[in-house]
Amino acid sequence: MVVKPILSSTLARIGVVQNPFSTLNRKRYGVEQAAAADPGVFVEQAQQTQDIVGILERFRDLGVDILVIDGGDGTVREVLSQCPGVFGQDLPLFCILPSGKTNVCAHDTGTAKYKRDVFRRLLELRKTGITPHHIRRRHVLRVEWEDGFHAPVQGMLVGFGGYREATNLAQTHVHSKGLTHNAAVAMTIFRFFCGALFGDNEKGVRAGEPMTIRFDDQPDTSRPRFGAILTTLNSFLLGVWPFWGDNSKAIIWLDIDAPPPRLLRALIAIFTKRTKPWMAAAGYRSGSANELKIETHNPFIIDGETFQPGPTGRLHFTSDMQVDFIAP
Repeated sequence: MVVKPILSSTLARIGVVQNPFSTLNRKRYGVEQAAAADPGVFVEQAQQTQDIVGILERFRDLGVDILVIDGGDGTVREVLSQCPGVFGQDLPLFCILPSGKTNVCAHDTGTAKYKRDVFRRLLELRKTGITPHHIRRRHVLRVEWEDGFHAPVQGMLVGFGGYREATNLAQTHVHSKGLTHNAAVAMTIFRFFCGALFGDNEKGVRAGEPMTIRFDDQPDTSRPRFGAILTTLNSFLLGVWPFWGDNSKAIIWLDIDAPPPRLLRALIAIFTKRTKPWMAAAGYRSGSANELKIETHNPFIIDGETFQPGPTGRLHFTSDMQVDFIAP
């Protein structure tokens, strides 16, 4: 997949896809004011997911060079999923305005720290020129349902088992208290692992759920999993990075057996980035792959939203597309 070359100081055309329902999107970064004053800035709201294709097609026809995603991780996922079908091989540059609850993608690609100042900085950068210093190139994770149950999805972060339970906990008991971003992540981690540490090995999240995973051309492994995470990002919030080992391939993964033995010791090792030799034999594994095949019959998470695995439960993960994000 081809990405646009770095733009010179000539004024680029900017298209903004807004999700008006994103948590923080009552503070819209001044994009409407900029659009009213600048004929090279176009703003459209996606009232529902189905609107995104039409918005992208109009932006393509207008010659948009920079596609701004004004929303959370779910909005980023929906835009990235539709872009290849609209722009083909000639993808625009992207910039994320962090309007969601956690904004993991915006954090990783360099815009979350500027909050409402992102769009102003982007407009200034548009005048002076975008250089390689301002670009964060990332692989995109493609999820395909082998039985055709769902159209392929392009995302950045996928989770199974315990990750799904932690995400549901955040949505039902953490975000509802008004916590977002780092505070929400910290509270979710604390509450989830408190429950997991003192849970029952025979039921609940510690018992895990059956999964079959194949990494690249390795043999299938079928066993109960406490959790599994796949990502193409380079960082998470709070400096949490629960991965280790080989990271040379596009998809970084974490795979933990159930029930997880010596969980507290493993958590301390992971969060302090001091993993131990005993962990692999105990069922704590991490690495990277170019392709994964997973069979599961339980729901899973793609960028904060729950997806069903379909009748056969067979999922195919690849990462052939790369995109460039602007960090102004």
